[in-house]
Amino acid sequence: MSRNDMTTAFSERDKAAVLLLSMGEESAAKILRLMEPEEVKDVSMAMARLSNVSSIDAQQILQQFFEQYTQQSGISRASREYLEKSLDMALGRKLASGMLDSIYGDVMSNDIQRLQWLPADVLARFFRHEHLQMQAVMLAFLSPDTANAVLKHLPLESHDELIYRIANLENISDHVISDLRVTLQLCIDFVAEQSGAKVDGSSQAANILNRYSGDKANLIELVEMHNVDTANAIRDNMFNFMILGRQPLDILQALIEAVPNEVFATALKGADKSIINRIEEALPKRMAEALNAEIQRLGPMPLSKIEVSRKEIMAIARKLFESGELQLQLFEEQVVS
Repeated sequence: MSRNDMTTAFSERDKAAVLLLSMGEESAAKILRLMEPEEVKDVSMAMARLSNVSSIDAQQILQQFFEQYTQQSGISRASREYLEKSLDMALGRKLASGMLDSIYGDVMSNDIQRLQWLPADVLARFFRHEHLQMQAVMLAFLSPDTANAVLKHLPLESHDELIYRIANLENISDHVISDLRVTLQLCIDFVAEQSGAKVDGSSQAANILNRYSGDKANLIELVEMHNVDTANAIRDNMFNFMILGRQPLDILQALIEAVPNEVFATALKGADKSIINRIEEALPKRMAEALNAEIQRLGPMPLSKIEVSRKEIMAIARKLFESGELQLQLFEEQVVS
């Protein structure tokens, strides 16, 4: 059997999979970034299922690729980076950018298309705290199907304004593009952190310690002898903001009295509905309505500011707990009917 007959036993997709597996992770990643989503899915499935490829088969597939490359390739095209530097000097940055976008396609659009691999509900949770204009720009760059799926997970009351803002988008300023790139990178970093099998060790250790029947304080001090930062991370997780959702109403009432209203309102921005409902249950109707009005009045807020308020509340709760003034329920106890 000839070399060509042997390589035809593999589909073109399988040959592509062999080629990508042969070139290493970094080089393969650069190729995958240039492919369409469906192509990435197909070749990734082929890579995952590939088996029984002998070294001879692999060598012949690679040899065939290089022969085809030699026949078809001439002078390699200039990279965007090369043209960008050259045209910047010749035309100036703004004119060069416009020309390059027409040649290579809008880079920002290509970057944002990477987000379509993330579930719509996760995307919505990520940028629901951004300004509406930023949300509109992001939705405008996404494919219509992905944008629609994300929109369904954003607050219903903002849908009309988002559609209005998208409809009125034309040219986007360099300043907005710069901010968008920062936000986009944060989102991509977030996606990267979620990949793979992860264990939140400090949170799990805190959950175990909250149920520990022995001397918790002594055990934490022993952990601190190993590493101070680890001990502090466990302490922080023992007093996570989420535990407010399971506190008795009288405990919540005492905590609310000890915390300024604006701090509580800020901390509840974007909080789980169960926590908001529980806090409102602990308040008289008029105070609950006032708190809800304050939350709405604050408008969109950065997550960093919200986290600061939540940590401030839990620092107060922890101080009251350690002094014996507040009997917090640190874990969800099983209930027997």
